[in-house]
Amino acid sequence: MGHRRATNELREQAALYALGALEGEQARAFENHLGGCAVCRRELDAFEQTVSLLPFSAPQHRPRPGLRQALLQRIGSEPQASEGPQVWKTWQSSPQGGLHVVRAIEGEWQAVGEGVRAKALYVDPSRDMVTMLIRMEAGSTYPAHRHGGPEQCLVLEGDLRVGPVVLHAGDYQCADQDSIHDVTRTENGCLLLIVSSRRDQLLA
Repeated sequence: MGHRRATNELREQAALYALGALEGEQARAFENHLGGCAVCRRELDAFEQTVSLLPFSAPQHRPRPGLRQALLQRIGSEPQASEGPQVWKTWQSSPQGGLHVVRAIEGEWQAVGEGVRAKALYVDPSRDMVTMLIRMEAGSTYPAHRHGGPEQCLVLEGDLRVGPVVLHAGDYQCADQDSIHDVTRTENGCLLLIVSSRRDQLLA
């Protein structure tokens, strides 16, 4: 049954429908009523036109400098396809001299194995040194390897299991050159800060 004129209650219902605020039975009842009521249809059309202009009524603000680049870098920080368990051997030398800063949202996480990712912090080929973050998901492992130079490891989060040794957040270990790490694993996941040689060798 159609209305002869618009009432405040009718306008309120049309406005709520235009905003998507009517749900369930109320929305279905209003939709059914629209088919036979030209008054309600005109009111709804007017409100829908107003709603379509709402996004343009918000004040425009210029984003802070560097925001676009930061967003692109964050998008690029998602894990990429695996490039091998020793991807750091392909990393380029970091800028030398002055202050070297890597922000938390900067850099690229690269997959080096199932559930294991690495992000470069500092690379110095002349001293055969690489500083990186390693993130291991719960239950993941890293293959046995021989150290080409001293390897320092600080556990920032979670747990790391190296043979019978279990390390937790705040624990540190240093493995000498030519020492061997058996398969390392984590039960609950971990984040590691690693300073190592780029001459490590995987053991079959």
